[in-house]
Amino acid sequence: MFIPKTPKTIIEQLVATEKISVWNSTWRRFFDLYHAPIKIMVGNSFFKYGVYSVPNNIIDEVVSDVVVSLNKIFNEKLYDPKKSRFRSYLKTICDRRVVDYLRKNVDNFKTDSIDEDGGEVKTMAESIAQESLNAKLAEEEQSAFKESVVLDAYMSIRHNFDPRTCTAFEMIKLEDVDVEKVVEELGVSPNVINNSVYRITKKLREVISEDPLMKEFFDERKHK
Repeated sequence: MFIPKTPKTIIEQLVATEKISVWNSTWRRFFDLYHAPIKIMVGNSFFKYGVYSVPNNIIDEVVSDVVVSLNKIFNEKLYDPKKSRFRSYLKTICDRRVVDYLRKNVDNFKTDSIDEDGGEVKTMAESIAQESLNAKLAEEEQSAFKESVVLDAYMSIRHNFDPRTCTAFEMIKLEDVDVEKVVEELGVSPNVINNSVYRITKKLREVISEDPLMKEFFDERKHK
C-alpha cells in the first residue's frame, strides 16, 4: 500500500529554512500542542528561584512572553536544532522569561530584558539555567513534553490511517480506555484493536526516530 510522505511536524515547520504559507496556523497549533509543558516549565522555574506560590494570571503572562520569544526566534531562524535540543532550549527560554519577570517586579527593580543585558546578571542566570538543564528535568515536565511530542508526531501521520484505526489508537493510547470498552464501542475483535494500535505505534516510532527534534527526547525514555 502506498503511504504518502509524512508531513512535517509542528516544530519541523517552524524551524524550516523556507518561509511557509501556513505560519500563523502553525503557531496556533504549536500553542495548542505545547502549552501544557511550557506552563509547567514556567511554574517550575519560579519555584527554582524561590517563588513557591504564583497566581495563574502571572504564570499565563510569562507563558505568553515565552511564546512571543519563540515566535521571534523561529521567525528570525535563531534556533539551530543541530546545536541544542529543543526541550533544553525551551527550558532556557522559560527560565529567562521568569528571571525577566522577577527582575521587573520583585522590589520594584526594573531593567531591560535579560536577552539584551550583557552584564553579570545575564551570566549568572544562564549559569543557573544551564545547571538546571544538565540535571534531570522534573518528572511532570518530562511527562507533559512527552505527551506533546507524541501528539505532534501523531497529528503528522494521522491522515495515513482509516478513521476506525485512529479511533482505536486514540481511545487506548491517548484516552486510556480499556480494550474491552473499545471492542464493545467499535464492534470489532481485540485482535483488530491490537493491530490498529500496533500499526500506528510502529509508524510513530519511525517518525520519531527520523526526527532529531523528537529523537533526542525518546532516546532517554522508550516510547510506550
